[in-house]
Amino acid sequence: MTVELSRSLRADAADNRDRIVAAAYRLFAAEGMTVTMREIARQAGVGPATLYRHFPTKQDLAVEAFAEQVRICRQVVDDGLAEPDGIPGRTAQQRRTASRRFAALTIEAFRARF
Repeated sequence: MTVELSRSLRADAADNRDRIVAAAYRLFAAEGMTVTMREIARQAGVGPATLYRHFPTKQDLAVEAFAEQVRICRQVVDDGLAEPDGIPGRTAQQRRTASRRFAALTIEAFRARF
């Protein structure tokens, strides 16, 4: 689950959050999910408390770190399903429903790994 931002962040807090997400993306991609939250905080140049204030769990952080890739995957699927021959015999609504279901299953499988 992505942590919802219920209020706008101060500029320094937003910068910290962006650095945390960028560091997590790099470290998860390079080292996998075994990287520690402390190492992510260190690489981002913030303290562990700052990291946990923004992302209470590693799952929250991983979901946010890879959110753009999930969006890109969903767009690729949507684009493919928008093709008239994307799924022969299916209506546009059925293709959109299939695309959304695929994206939901992808996110569910991603979350299940953590």
